[in-house]
Amino acid sequence: MTPDYLDCVARAVAAERAGDATAALEWHQSVPMFSKGRHRALTERLADLAEDPPPWVWARWTIYQTLRCEDGATGNLVQARLREVVTEIHGDLLAACYRHRGDPIRVIARVMGESWAFHQLAAHESGGLAAFIDEHATGRLDEHAALAQRWAGSRMSGYELGESRPGARLAVRDAGGGEWLDVLDLGARGCARGGWALGRLVPSGVGDLLMFDMPPLGVPSKIAEEVAGRGDGDWWRVVAAAVRRGRLGPAIFLREDYGLTTDVLDLELLRFGTRARDLARVTQQLRAGRDEVSRAAYRVLERARRGDVAATDQAYVAAAAMNVRAFDDLRRQMLRTNEPDHWAEWAGLLVEPARSRVLALAQLGDSAA
Repeated sequence: MTPDYLDCVARAVAAERAGDATAALEWHQSVPMFSKGRHRALTERLADLAEDPPPWVWARWTIYQTLRCEDGATGNLVQARLREVVTEIHGDLLAACYRHRGDPIRVIARVMGESWAFHQLAAHESGGLAAFIDEHATGRLDEHAALAQRWAGSRMSGYELGESRPGARLAVRDAGGGEWLDVLDLGARGCARGGWALGRLVPSGVGDLLMFDMPPLGVPSKIAEEVAGRGDGDWWRVVAAAVRRGRLGPAIFLREDYGLTTDVLDLELLRFGTRARDLARVTQQLRAGRDEVSRAAYRVLERARRGDVAATDQAYVAAAAMNVRAFDDLRRQMLRTNEPDHWAEWAGLLVEPARSRVLALAQLGDSAA
């Protein structure tokens, strides 16, 4: 890293914390080493949205910035939780690293970027989210911080996830018992393990609907029930004990993508958008570095355009619409052809920010006609 590149990084971070994704992306693109990667993709996704993303997108971006924070009091809180999670959950990664004489910094970076357990502890139990807002949020990010402040320290529980319903609704109930309630359906059903998951239900800013603060973690029903039966903060002891006793494998906590605008994880979108007989081959190509997720998203959009996706699978259509490359490819295809589509119908089924994107496709189809 040259001094000029370090200055670009500092300016990108400042823009991210000010909620200016466009400027952040420009500074980020100035560093050749950052030509690819999840962070660039997330920044690109936020910059590609309309001027006013929904409040829950701002809140998720604020959590994401919290998790990346390494300076000030917030950074100290985050780093303390990082050490705890590496010790309690991901010690297997460090052990393998030392066995093979690898670089432990790479393990730390992986846990920081991918571990659901770290993300939850650092944002909520450590007070990291509230601290970040007070210490680092500026500009538009600070102006849109009200919902994120309501999320800070919200309760973790185990949940049973039921069916998706029209109007982007998902049936959910606490694993400790109680009635089913409708929450905002961003695709959390695909995260569940046998219908069970751990997560935090928080206000969405979409009417009175709740939503998961980030895509939940699929776990066995017994673990979900144990977490649901504990008080605030005890979930971590349940999870750490389950890992020590071999009831939960450490690998389930690691995710290569972060759900900023959807709860549909990349591998789940790949599965939904790929024929079963092709899935093994396509997954192998993904591991080899090919952008198969965007290709799968394009196939989902093509199916939705023809009306070949069920209304209750709207979360997959929304996730595909938020894939920048797939959306742009489909838009170019629509400019070259004049075929009937179902985008106006989909616009009535989706919530923002996906709704605005399919509305743009609907308007493009109308103008082509």
